[in-house]
Amino acid sequence: MKKIILILSISFAAILFPACEAIELDGLAPINSIPADGGITTKSSALAALNGLYDELQDPTLVYDGYIGLSSFYADETDFVGTFPSRLEFMNINVFPSNGTLDDVFTDFYDVINVANNVIEIIPTVEDVTFSDAEKNDAVGQAKFVRALTYWFLVNYFGEVPLITEPTRAVTPEALNLPKSSVENIYNQIDTDLGEAEANITTTSVGFANTLAVTALQARIALYRGDNATALSKAEEVITGIDLTTVPYLADQIFSLQFISTDGNSLPFFFGPDERGGRIDLVPSAKLVAAYEAGDTRFDRSIDTTGAVSSIVHGVKYQDFAGGAQGAGTDPVYFIRHAEIFLIAAEAAAATGDFTKANTYYNQVRNRAGLADGTLESSNYVDLILQERLVELAMEGPHRLFDLRRLGKTSEITGYDTCNDVWPIPQRDIDRNPNLAQNNCCLCN
Repeated sequence: MKKIILILSISFAAILFPACEAIELDGLAPINSIPADGGITTKSSALAALNGLYDELQDPTLVYDGYIGLSSFYADETDFVGTFPSRLEFMNINVFPSNGTLDDVFTDFYDVINVANNVIEIIPTVEDVTFSDAEKNDAVGQAKFVRALTYWFLVNYFGEVPLITEPTRAVTPEALNLPKSSVENIYNQIDTDLGEAEANITTTSVGFANTLAVTALQARIALYRGDNATALSKAEEVITGIDLTTVPYLADQIFSLQFISTDGNSLPFFFGPDERGGRIDLVPSAKLVAAYEAGDTRFDRSIDTTGAVSSIVHGVKYQDFAGGAQGAGTDPVYFIRHAEIFLIAAEAAAATGDFTKANTYYNQVRNRAGLADGTLESSNYVDLILQERLVELAMEGPHRLFDLRRLGKTSEITGYDTCNDVWPIPQRDIDRNPNLAQNNCCLCN
């Protein structure tokens, strides 16, 4: 398929650092830079632009650092054993605003948002009789879901950040020098985007923003906002009628970032030791290794301690080591799985006092892992569910760090000062934008 090359749209956080990259996907080549001159005029080019949005989600910096690496180093989930000083700062809970990896992650999240904003604005204007209103609405809904998910990452990493819902195209102070929005306003926008996605998405594939993923993310957001009744209701919409014990571990995907060998996932390279062709930057922490109970079947699918392949304990959740070494791994990145939603339902039910429901959902997760029933009570449910989320969702995303922060457990469990509960806004962006205030964190000022 011939690649479509277009002028790069200007991203909020990457004005001086543009990147134009087109990676082939099955079917349409993605457009990840959308022009303002009406270049998206057909159904084919509109869907290529939507593919470009998923291509932005596959950015290597986000896959390694933004989704998994930095947050797992910062929590008690993995240890950094590589050579990059900028990543070591996260391992040491000593992140400076000048950290270059922090810059890249912040920029790349806003790249995703800018492409989403372009898709949302342009697709409704496409005049192609073969492109129905329902198809347009579905595409826009998918873009709004992706924007909501991206802001979930940003608001939980950085707290208050600029809220941008229109494409950034003009190099003007008005377009670029935006202040931060409150956490409440960002969550309100996430809720709005998900509500509109819910009304319009018809897609059902786990590799795309789909109808079930919208409801599942609504459950997660409600839990994070402390709205336990809504979290439980939304979670039950997703899991009612499902027997989790019959679905193999990691096969319970609701929304995942899919890769093919020509557009691959390099995580196995960074988790794998030399014997598997990797460079082993991330290793499961001793605390994570010890967190699994005897007989937990998730352990062998997550961590290798046998010594049969390597004497180095290493993560095996991403197993395409041959492909990963070449940047061609085909493992998915697990954004949302059913097990998380069962645990959301368990936590929300317990928080509302319904321990019958809470234990039913909690024990489905445990039973699938080969473990006996546990008993959630008012005195223990927070700690038990936190433990279950650690071993169920290990090395899949920022769940552990975000859980510790939202539950006020960072100081108790990791020992670091609560002023580290938010990361610095990159100094590069502070220097460029006179309206962007620095966060109030340990090393921010």
